[in-house]
Amino acid sequence: MNAPINAAILPAARALTAPSAPTASAAPTVPPGPPEPPDPRAPARSTDAGPDAGPDPLPRIRSALHDGVLTVALAGEFDHFTCAPLRGLLDEGAVRGARHLVLDAALVSFCDSALLDVLDRWVLSGRSWESAGASRSARLLFSLEARIRPGHGVRQGVGP
Repeated sequence: MNAPINAAILPAARALTAPSAPTASAAPTVPPGPPEPPDPRAPARSTDAGPDAGPDPLPRIRSALHDGVLTVALAGEFDHFTCAPLRGLLDEGAVRGARHLVLDAALVSFCDSALLDVLDRWVLSGRSWESAGASRSARLLFSLEARIRPGHGVRQGVGP
């Protein structure tokens, strides 16, 4: 079985990533006119996401399931609230027969113990996982967890 697994998308993320479909009762849209000149009294705002702009914090998850191996690539920030789609994805993968997780967290800009909780839950259900890449944030989190709780859930499955 080689099929992507789609995690639930947070409503805020859905609004940012997918345009809403027009409804039959929607009024026709009016093309925008010329942009209004900036208000000289307003504080300066930069709309240019130039080279100094930080990483995109919006969490993104890509996944594929093949022969019992669930491959998941993460990007963005993962905390208590934004780990919910990942938790759902892993649950769905388990239902579809995944026994091993390959996690690529190389593009994770922030993560906290919520990510460890998700991985602990995976391991404690009798499954294994390995790291295919980890950002500095993810490496620091995994390293700290290894020092605080040696041999606990997540560390049983991690490969640096």
